[in-house]
Amino acid sequence: MEQARIRYAEAYRVRHLETQEAAWRHSTRLTQYVSAIRTRVEAMPPGQTRTEAEAWISWAAATVERLDPLNTPPRLPDVPNPRADDLKPFLGHWSPHGPTY
Repeated sequence: MEQARIRYAEAYRVRHLETQEAAWRHSTRLTQYVSAIRTRVEAMPPGQTRTEAEAWISWAAATVERLDPLNTPPRLPDVPNPRADDLKPFLGHWSPHGPTY
């Protein structure tokens, strides 16, 4: 059971890493999009439409900043205590509910 818990914790950390990578890619794409919009808006003449677009860009840039996982220090995730069913994939032919006779 102890080895299953260790493998469970490692798998949980890998999933967390993959989630962080996906969030980073997503925020990178959004950053590029906001940058492209900013370039377009900078070419607009002054006025209500440009002012509204600049407000949207400010909101979007702040939102992307919050979404980017690189803007917070990385740390190992807190691994939740596994339930019996969470350990099944790491036990091979053993039961997480104890020996069966």
